Amino acid sequence: MNDDFLNSVLERILELKSFRKKTVFSISTSAKQEQNPYLTPVRVCKDFVLGGCVIFDQKYLSSLLKSIDGAVDIILSDSEKMIPKDVRKLNSGVINRLDQLEEVRISNVSFQVIKKSHVFEYKPNDLTINSAWSFLSQQLNCLDEKKICILGAGNIGSKLALKLAECGAEVSIYRRNIHKGNIIVDGLNLIKPEGITNKIELHSDAEEASSNADVLIGASNGAPIIDENIVRNLRRDCLIVDLGKNNLTENAIKIATEYSMNVFRTDVTPSIEAFVYELLKTQDLLKHSCGKKDLGFCNIVSGGYFGRIGDIVVDSIDNPVRVLGVAQGNGLLKQTLNTTDEENIKRLKKSLIIEKKLDYE
Repeated sequence: MNDDFLNSVLERILELKSFRKKTVFSISTSAKQEQNPYLTPVRVCKDFVLGGCVIFDQKYLSSLLKSIDGAVDIILSDSEKMIPKDVRKLNSGVINRLDQLEEVRISNVSFQVIKKSHVFEYKPNDLTINSAWSFLSQQLNCLDEKKICILGAGNIGSKLALKLAECGAEVSIYRRNIHKGNIIVDGLNLIKPEGITNKIELHSDAEEASSNADVLIGASNGAPIIDENIVRNLRRDCLIVDLGKNNLTENAIKIATEYSMNVFRTDVTPSIEAFVYELLKTQDLLKHSCGKKDLGFCNIVSGGYFGRIGDIVVDSIDNPVRVLGVAQGNGLLKQTLNTTDEENIKRLKKSLIIEKKLDYE
């Protein structure tokens, strides 16, 4: 990263602000170590606009964070991948312990440096997996009994394989390191639900794994894994998905084009938009809705707080408008209310009748 890139980040933030919405900026890294950092596309959503960058060393991480702190409303910080150390130390704003580490987690540094913007952890790989799953589910209408081949069984490929198998898909996996592949597939088959009879199968040959597949997914760490021979042996109606970057060789793309095959690259826009809404909703829930309040004659609880027997469950601690039930003490609601429960609900309604009317459901 250099001054030119930092300037491009600040220019991108000015662009985000021009939309006059809540601004979100993501910082992540990638298993594929590239020479230069880069900006990710601007995504305009209903209530916010999102941009971001991908970096590959920690030389100027602290400087980057300090430059954008307060310039955007929310910073999403990669929590699943480590970023390599450079010979230069991080700025003094980060605790000394980090100066001794060869690698650091971006989210770890972010929570120490960021003082003004809201910072949240996020897992880019999981967003990719969710987007791929939603895309395939809607493209195929139903995943049950579909033959899906995944070339590459790392963090993304293996998680997606489990998710697809849980939906009844017949999943075949190829991994260059067959020893690690066996360990991964054995683990996936052990943890998938017992009711799922289809086993995830490991193959030592990529062409064999993709034979007769409805979907071929490239999930390598950035090195091309789908070549022209694999594409030639696919069914012409096979859907090809590049789960990351550069999973297809140039000749593979050429052959797929000649055969009029559909090739897609995963678009994470739906997942990252939904994730930001989830963050904002969770933040609001923890701040205004979640918890327990003693009203003297009874307790009210909400937001998933584990109520004791007789606690009244409402939709919000700060501003309740609905009574959802009465706690049974084991995480469930009572199916039958006793006299005390009914009296407490009536008293709760009466105490708040001036502001809001509560309805017991």
